[in-house]
Amino acid sequence: GGQRQRVVIAIALAGSPDIIIADEPTSALDATVQKQVLELLRTLVDETGVSVILVTHDMGVISEITNRVLVMRKGQVVEADHTTAILDQPGHDYTKKLLAAVPRLRVPPTTMSSEDGNVDGGSGRPADIGDDDLLLVAEDVSKQFSRPDFPWGLGAAKASFGLSDVSMRLPRGTVTGIVGESGSGKTTFGRILAGLDTAPTGRITIGEHAFDVSRSGRRSGLLGRVQMIFQDPSVSLNPRMTIGETLDESIRFGARTGSSKEPADLAAMMDRLGLPRSLLGRHPHQLSGGQKQRVCIARALLARPEIIVADEPTSALDVSVQAEIVQLLKDTIAERAMTMVFISHDLAIVQAMCSSVYIFKDGRIEDFGPTEFIFSRSDNPYTRALINARPQRFIC
Repeated sequence: GGQRQRVVIAIALAGSPDIIIADEPTSALDATVQKQVLELLRTLVDETGVSVILVTHDMGVISEITNRVLVMRKGQVVEADHTTAILDQPGHDYTKKLLAAVPRLRVPPTTMSSEDGNVDGGSGRPADIGDDDLLLVAEDVSKQFSRPDFPWGLGAAKASFGLSDVSMRLPRGTVTGIVGESGSGKTTFGRILAGLDTAPTGRITIGEHAFDVSRSGRRSGLLGRVQMIFQDPSVSLNPRMTIGETLDESIRFGARTGSSKEPADLAAMMDRLGLPRSLLGRHPHQLSGGQKQRVCIARALLARPEIIVADEPTSALDVSVQAEIVQLLKDTIAERAMTMVFISHDLAIVQAMCSSVYIFKDGRIEDFGPTEFIFSRSDNPYTRALINARPQRFIC
C-alpha cells in the first residue's frame, strides 16, 4: 500500500504542475517515509512556487506542512485561518472537537538498556510468555519474493525476504501491534495469519490446532478462524454486492465455521459503528472512504472469529470517528475475549490500543515488548527513529 501511494505521488510530481491536489497522500505511509514526502512537498513549494491543496484527516500532517487551514463539515467551510491559529486557538466547536480527538503519543523522556527490558536486541524471537491462555503461536514464518535483475523481466531473478523467521506468541483477549516501514512485511505476515497467503516454512497454532502455512488457508483449515480488516476498503469490497448482501454473507460464513453460538445482530452492528441502515441497499461506490472502512470492520466482527488481523483499519477515518472506532474495537475484544493483531503506521493509536508491540524491519522483528517499554524505554535505534518521526506537536 505504501509503495503504491508513493508511485502515485511520483506521477503527480513528474508533470511539474502549477497546482497539486493531494487527497490523503500520506495515509498509507509509515512515519519516516511520511516525513520525507512532506519535506519534499514543502521543498517543491518553496523552490518552484507550486501550490498544494492538501486534503487530509491527519492533524499531524497539517501541523507539519500547511500555511493555512480550511475546516470543512457537511460541505461547508466552518473555519479558515493560518495553521498556527487553527491549532493553537480554534474558534469553532467542530474544530475543537477534532483537535481534542487527535491521539497523542506519550513518550516520557527516559531511556533504558535493552538488557533491562523485554527485548533481546532484535533477534526476531519473542520473549517468553506463559502458556496459560495463549491463543495464537506463530513459529519461524518465512517467505521470499523474487524480482528480476533487470527491467521487464530480463535476466535472472533475485530472491528477497518478505519475512524471515518471524515468531509471535499472542495471549487470548489482547491486542498486539505491528509497526514498521512500508514494505517491512507487516501485511504479508497478517495475510499468512489469516490463511490468505502461504509461506514455504513456518507453523501457526491456534489453541490446540496446528496449521501448515505452506498450504492454502482453505486446505489447511485456517481460513475462517481468522478474519482480516483490509487496508484498502475499496478493493476488498465486492462492487457487485450491496452492503447488506456483503454483511449477510459474513454472518452466514461465521455461522458455518461455528465460531460463536451467539446470533449476529446486523442492525445493532450498523448502529454501533455509526452507519445509517439506509446504506444496506447501496453499493460500495456510493459510500465514502470512511463508511467503506467501517463496513469492512462490521464484516469482520459479524463473522465472530477468534482472531482479527486489522491492517490499517483507521487510516481512512477522520480523528473523531477514529476515536470511536478504536474504543469500539477495544470494547468488542474485551467482551468476546478475542485476540487482535493491529497493523498500523499511527504510533499513537498503537499505543492506545495495544498491550504489546512488534517492530518490523526488512521482514524481520527488529524490536518487541510491552507497549509501555517500547515507547518509553527501548533504546533500539530504529524504534527511536520511528517515534521521533512523529510530529512533535502531538507528542506529550
